[in-house]
Amino acid sequence: MQAEEFHDSIRPGLIAMLPRLKRFANLLVGGRKEGTALLRRALLLMLAEQHRYQRGTALDRWAFSEIYQLWLTDLRGHANPMGQAKADDASFAQLFRQEDGEPLDHFTTSFLRSLPPQQRLTLLLVYAERFDHIDAGRVLDVPADAIGARLVRVSASLADRLSARELGPASASVETLYPETAS
Repeated sequence: MQAEEFHDSIRPGLIAMLPRLKRFANLLVGGRKEGTALLRRALLLMLAEQHRYQRGTALDRWAFSEIYQLWLTDLRGHANPMGQAKADDASFAQLFRQEDGEPLDHFTTSFLRSLPPQQRLTLLLVYAERFDHIDAGRVLDVPADAIGARLVRVSASLADRLSARELGPASASVETLYPETAS
């Protein structure tokens, strides 16, 4: 019986996703220490309640959703929920790395930090995790159209920020926010 329970466990899948889940948790709370605490609580909850996971559902979508829901529950318990997700610029910058391991430039980090948490999470899920709008909406418990609307708002914010820096036409840079799709 024990071998069968282990075989059906979600534990190996969660272990394989730890770096992705950690990045998501860190971004939710705005720092590594708090993100690690959130992830630890979420993993313990997921393992204890793994019977809620429906076979056939993408495990990563379910795990991201569980972390997000725990974070929302935590926020509801605070008198000033949005005040809980503050981090200084240096700490926030450490949450992001380019593919070669270098931190992102100050402009990009500052822009990401200035975004509301929901827009930041949408960017992470769609562009870093490659979730489609439907799956990202399921994680964040919003319709797929809301994901698209958030990305449009992010594009507009980026265009405004680039215009303010007088870097030239922002429209070329804004187009890069949309993933390439096969026509």
